[in-house]
Amino acid sequence: MSSKTPSSNNIAQARRTVQQLRIEASFERIKVSKASADLMNYCGEHAKYDPLLMGIPASENPFKDKKPCTIL
Repeated sequence: MSSKTPSSNNIAQARRTVQQLRIEASFERIKVSKASADLMNYCGEHAKYDPLLMGIPASENPFKDKKPCTIL
């Protein structure tokens, strides 16, 4: 019985691998050049909403110091 267990584990693992490969093969693929062009267009269109690129207005910045330090 112990000789059957490793082979059945190998078969089960092979079936899981085949199933995963079938799932991955069914994905719709696009060329990297098209994906990168789409990404660049998206970034260009949404750059004005990106606070890392445009900055945060001082009136809306929650991390801005409310008062200067008066200890010194």
